[in-house]
Amino acid sequence: YDKGDKDGNRWYLETPFAVAWSKENVDFLKTDPRARYQGYSFYFREGFCWIDVNSTYLKARIKANGVFDVLSMSLFTMTELPDWYYVSLINSEFISLYVDNFINNTSHFQINDARQLPIIIPSPHELENFREISDASIAAKKAIFSSAISADIAEEKLNDKQLELDKAVLKLYSI
Repeated sequence: YDKGDKDGNRWYLETPFAVAWSKENVDFLKTDPRARYQGYSFYFREGFCWIDVNSTYLKARIKANGVFDVLSMSLFTMTELPDWYYVSLINSEFISLYVDNFINNTSHFQINDARQLPIIIPSPHELENFREISDASIAAKKAIFSSAISADIAEEKLNDKQLELDKAVLKLYSI
């Protein structure tokens, strides 16, 4: 159960909660007026998400299939572009500044704000570059959670990938 992320992890976060999916519990979620059951249309789908409240920079991550609440702003692609491409764009400095200057200058970034993002379709070469940055960033986050590397080493790798990402996004959006 994804309830958001108070720490503001980018790229990846292991889902910290579990729900007992017995028949009785599911029936309760479907019938109790206090439950926020919305059908299965968006539950148990992979996608990407971000936290509603931000500091200066937006923080998006891949989300595993499961159930989520409103604190985990979630989108599911309906295009050929993969989720990690959108995560890469949202995690860039350029998109954060674009949102702050042209879409919403509050500390909130919600679904309707995300729908206003100008998404440039990358060339196959550009898409591969974003994939490499995304894969390396996600691997560094997973390595932290599995204790394979220290947080300091992972942070150094993530900072290097952030610089690469910011350069790639600026190049993509410059005409």
